Amino acid sequence: MNHTRPWITAGIALVGAGLLAVAPVAPVGGPLPALTAMPGIQLAAADMVLDLVRHGQSVDNVEGVIGTLPPGAALTDEGATQAAYLADPDNPLRLADPSFYGGVYASEFIRTQQTATDWLTAAGASETSPTVLAGLNELNAGLLEGSSQSNQAMAMLYLVAPLAWMFGQYWVPQLGSTIDTNGMAFQDRFSDAVETIYNNGGPVDADGNLNSVAFSHAAAISTWVMMNVKNPDFEIYFKSLMQGLLPNTGQVVIEGNPTDGWTLVSWNGTEVAENPGLLTGLFVDFRDLMVAPQMASWHIMEALQGGDPADITAALQTGFNDVLAAFAAFPQAVIDTITGSMGDAAGSSAADAVGDVVAALAG
Repeated sequence: MNHTRPWITAGIALVGAGLLAVAPVAPVGGPLPALTAMPGIQLAAADMVLDLVRHGQSVDNVEGVIGTLPPGAALTDEGATQAAYLADPDNPLRLADPSFYGGVYASEFIRTQQTATDWLTAAGASETSPTVLAGLNELNAGLLEGSSQSNQAMAMLYLVAPLAWMFGQYWVPQLGSTIDTNGMAFQDRFSDAVETIYNNGGPVDADGNLNSVAFSHAAAISTWVMMNVKNPDFEIYFKSLMQGLLPNTGQVVIEGNPTDGWTLVSWNGTEVAENPGLLTGLFVDFRDLMVAPQMASWHIMEALQGGDPADITAALQTGFNDVLAAFAAFPQAVIDTITGSMGDAAGSSAADAVGDVVAALAG
């Protein structure tokens, strides 16, 4: 016990330092330390277009059951038809030919794997099997597992914590869940899956992008996308929330990479503007600043629980660097957001552009 106490003390100290890093501070004179050129960070990495597809109609959907533990319920006949329709040229949201994608992925659930397989068969690629990634699993319901979606209060309670995570409050727990304990745990496991898909690569299209398709679940897809993209569209999200987030075989398309971040391209066929506007842009800047110390603290606590000095040292080092980098990058991010908004207003006079920015900030 005495041997691990110094590590625990150091971990707690860094957690506290990370939390302090996001507190407002007065500007200091002189230039900021040159932290943006940290070793191991590769800028302008190749981009991937990732099509995240919800599974077809399942037995749980028909029966109105919140089922978030694999293997879960199978597709209905209607669900199989929906999956095959993804290959139909008459479908405005049809997927590309399977050969176009560098990889086809699915969660551990029967319903996602069946959806992928039925699409592949309809597209003439029945010999192809989806790669299964646990990180693509549905957002765990915790205490609400197996409850009825007909109870609106219970259905909404399922999404209380995920909504908080979207606004940067990763510490909010998913009550009763030992899988997605909080936003940090969910972020880690779904991001790991996305990073695996990216790292697996594949052929590059005419635009120089990698392409992959992953079959997952409505709550998992919508929550992770809104937590991570640079241009979250809350209007589209809340409209879709009233209709069940994503329809069966609905799709969310993102573009980017794990290094430089992700941009929301479309939400179930509705294109999303790359520039989110001033207020949303500033929200993303603050969100990213809030998230860094939370993730660092989580990884340090995980390492402390494991008790391995090497893991603790690595978590302390990485956490310190991540929090410091986020703190250093924040002022420039805010400046870039404001100047970008002014640039979008270039059709008006410079004075009008400045006035628009000031009005938005004041409002």
